[in-house]
Amino acid sequence: MRHKTLRITMVALAVMAMLSLSSCVVTEDLHILKDNSYSSAFDFSVEDFFIAVLQDFNDFMPSDSNETIMDGAIADFQKALESGISTSNVSMQKLNDNAYKGTFDFTNIEQLFSDLGAGSNQTILVQQGKTLHFNLSMDNYDQLVPVIPFLSDENFEAFGPTYNQGLSEADYLEMISFMLGEEGPGAISKSVITLRINTPGIITTFSNGKKISDQVFEFSFPLIDFLLLAKPISFSVSWK
Repeated sequence: MRHKTLRITMVALAVMAMLSLSSCVVTEDLHILKDNSYSSAFDFSVEDFFIAVLQDFNDFMPSDSNETIMDGAIADFQKALESGISTSNVSMQKLNDNAYKGTFDFTNIEQLFSDLGAGSNQTILVQQGKTLHFNLSMDNYDQLVPVIPFLSDENFEAFGPTYNQGLSEADYLEMISFMLGEEGPGAISKSVITLRINTPGIITTFSNGKKISDQVFEFSFPLIDFLLLAKPISFSVSWK
């Protein structure tokens, strides 16, 4: 029983970290306004498979609350945003057992990441004039870890990029199949993060991603790219 409980704990922590990062399908819609303030709207949905794994873990956790792990994670994220220096108008809504959406405004990208724990010198998401840069690699992965505390948990680290450098996608998914069951690899392979940037002026240049309209840029990447982080995940978009 001790080994079974340990295995469930490790699996659940890994899945919770994945959900904290991207869930199964996440869309982040960022509006950069002409006064250089920002408005963010996001929604994400979770496959039944992930919900079932988390529910299994819930059954092993002593608790006086009926709150699910997912509800708790969303509540914690809302509290972090509401306590931020740069954030305002924070709103979170549960659509159903598998889906949530939220909105919030903020005044400064660097301050937002700092409020969430990345530090004042973070280099993951930076705006320089009329250009927005996103870059995540092993060189600045440590800046992301405080933003998503599960990443530093010793039970999750074996699932994340720190311990999987050089591992092929096939080998990684085989490991996931062993840990999460046969549904795990397919669920992870279908998990996608999409960032949609609405610029205050007409887009002039961009790298990676695609231009949806004169003032809308979209960048998507699969969750597996983050879990392995074999190469940087990056984009930039400029406007006039």
